[in-house]
Amino acid sequence: MKGTERLNYLRGATCSALSTGREMNLHEKSWCLCSIFCLVHLFVYVNAQMSQGSTLDITQQSFAIEPADRTAIQGDTIVLPCRVLNKKGTLQWTRDGFGLGSERSLAGFPRYTMVGSDEEGDYSLQITNVSLEDDAVFQCQVGASDRVKGIRSRSADFTVYVPPEPPRIVPNDFLETTAGMTVQLTCESNGGKPPAELAWLDGDGVVVTQGIEFTTQLLGDNKRANAALKWTFKASRKHDGKTCSCRSENPAIKQPMVATIKLTVKYPPEVTLTANRKKIMEFDDVQFTCDAVANPGDVTYKWYRNNQLVQQDHATTFRIPKVTRQLNRQTVSCEVGNKIGTTKSTYTLNIHYGPVFKSSLENIAADLNKEVRLVCPVDSNPPPKITWTFEKSTHVVGTDIVLVIPQVRPDRTGKYTCTASVPGLPELSSDSFVYIKGPPVIKGPDVQYGIEGQKVKVECLITSVPEPSRVVWMKRSQVVDIDNTEGYEIVTEHLPNGLKNLLIIHRAEETDFGDYNCSAWNALGHDSMLISVRRQTCNDVSGSVPSLLCSVTENLPMLIILAGVIGGIVLIVSVTIVIILCLRRKPDMKGDNFVSESKAKQSDSASSGDSDLKVEIRTASSLSNNEHERSWEETSDTTRVQDHPDIYKYTMDYAEPKFPPKLETQNNNGYVPYVDYSTDYNPSAVRLNSSRDSGLYDSSPQLLSELGHPLDPNFRTAYANPYMRTSQANLPPDHVLYGSTRGSSPTPQVLPSLPPNHYITSQQLPSQLKPGTLATHV
Repeated sequence: MKGTERLNYLRGATCSALSTGREMNLHEKSWCLCSIFCLVHLFVYVNAQMSQGSTLDITQQSFAIEPADRTAIQGDTIVLPCRVLNKKGTLQWTRDGFGLGSERSLAGFPRYTMVGSDEEGDYSLQITNVSLEDDAVFQCQVGASDRVKGIRSRSADFTVYVPPEPPRIVPNDFLETTAGMTVQLTCESNGGKPPAELAWLDGDGVVVTQGIEFTTQLLGDNKRANAALKWTFKASRKHDGKTCSCRSENPAIKQPMVATIKLTVKYPPEVTLTANRKKIMEFDDVQFTCDAVANPGDVTYKWYRNNQLVQQDHATTFRIPKVTRQLNRQTVSCEVGNKIGTTKSTYTLNIHYGPVFKSSLENIAADLNKEVRLVCPVDSNPPPKITWTFEKSTHVVGTDIVLVIPQVRPDRTGKYTCTASVPGLPELSSDSFVYIKGPPVIKGPDVQYGIEGQKVKVECLITSVPEPSRVVWMKRSQVVDIDNTEGYEIVTEHLPNGLKNLLIIHRAEETDFGDYNCSAWNALGHDSMLISVRRQTCNDVSGSVPSLLCSVTENLPMLIILAGVIGGIVLIVSVTIVIILCLRRKPDMKGDNFVSESKAKQSDSASSGDSDLKVEIRTASSLSNNEHERSWEETSDTTRVQDHPDIYKYTMDYAEPKFPPKLETQNNNGYVPYVDYSTDYNPSAVRLNSSRDSGLYDSSPQLLSELGHPLDPNFRTAYANPYMRTSQANLPPDHVLYGSTRGSSPTPQVLPSLPPNHYITSQQLPSQLKPGTLATHV
């Protein structure tokens, strides 16, 4: 109450002051203004309380559905929802804050319509044929009414998508360039909202990510934009003949739009050089093939071997026969060129070959306790596996090319073997000997043997590192002199750790056997050895076989004599047996004598085609048997009449006539009489042609007629050979002896009596024949 009273007082004082017109002091003015201010606030508060109390019974309007953000493609039809409950005020849609109207038809905006019904409170905004101007912020608003306040919906962003123009490639859809040149391809797609999403695809359809630059440019409506994608690269063979693509995408289009460009790139040859074998072994035939791809394809080939031109033509292959290890690591190159340039490809030969020593392993002569290095110089491809072994050890002592022996001692001297191996190839090994330097040491048998009269070798084996500088042989305190003619010779054979010295005694005599002294010197000392040379006997030879050989050697002369005697006895016995067998068969052989003679004569006639004039010259001592021969001849003549010989036959025309055997009862002084069967016939005497007979017998016809019988020209050699017969031959006619021709059976004719004597004897030619003359064929 005090406050109210004070307020009334102030108000009253203020009012009285104002009404009386007197001037108020400063204190009064302050209180007056304060009172007015308080009264105003009190009035507002009272009104508010009164209004609240009056609206507690009134329902407020509200949104059941509010519009939300929305997108659409240009040309589409969309609806923005808005439903109000308990609508009291006026409802309208705004676009970017500008009211579109409260009528459902929205006059002035023919594409806009509020659809729905008032009863349902549905006032949704429908937009047909959406265009870019519809890209805005929309809001649904309801105005206030009597004691009902107005309401606003949330703001809805409506986005309109505009498809871009089809992409195009600048400068055009075809490009020809050269390898190595920088190329820029630009793909443009304009007027899209949002800007087009561009991408380059290479000829294999792979999206390009390198050398890409994307730019956009907003158009004047500040909504649409132009897009560009630049691709920068260096042209190469992989781009030749490829079709590259630019792809444009946008929410307003369902399928991407694509633009293409065909690339043609001229480039120098790209060369691939290969060999026909992946693994080249030594002595293989290797052929190289050069494959080249180029644009333009008119190319030339050149082959190089170790950068030296070896072949210049259009051949795409190059052959090396029987490659050897000397060609390992050498190069073979193929150079291919066209108008754009040249390309060279090189192949390095990798020839597999087995290990081989570059040089012989050296023998090492070292001082005691000094370090020694043994080198195994082996070459192979691939590199060999090295193994060092020592003859006095069962373990591997090294696996490197160089074997280091820290300190040389006697137990570390000897043979070291280096073995080099390559998988799949034969291994190789060689020996190296390590010696300790020292004075000579002579070894060998102190008793040696030789055979008297033969060559004797006396051996002196010297172990010396370094090699002995002097070797001397002595006998009976005298140096053996090899420069004289006593038959001594010294032969030296060098050994790895010394030498072998041989004293050779040619045709050893008894005085050569005895004691010899072999002495050797080197820079570190001297050594000698006494060797006893003895005459060898079989007791000095050990072993069964050497003993037997020794016995044979000692008794060789006796064995030769014994073998000769036995051989002579065997020869005599053999000859005696042969003679006895021949004597037993002799009676049987006589019965076949003439048959054999006939066969022999037939064979002789067939081979030569000649008839021999046979003359038997008998010695004076055989004349006493004339009577017996004559009786035999008479018997023989009677038999031969039935044989019908053809004196005109040629070789092989008819068989030789066979005659019965002649009994050998007369004494012929060891000679078998030759029977001249030609005299069994008695043709008429014919005078021989002097020109033919003189040339055949080298004698005159008169001399031949003195033999007592005219010679029948049918039995001459010249007549018997059909190629030597002439028309001038004075031959008896065929009907003289036979009345038949060749091929038919001959008709025998009665022959005139034969002369009693068939032989030309020494009685008829006493001045020309000598006793003891043998039978002769003319």
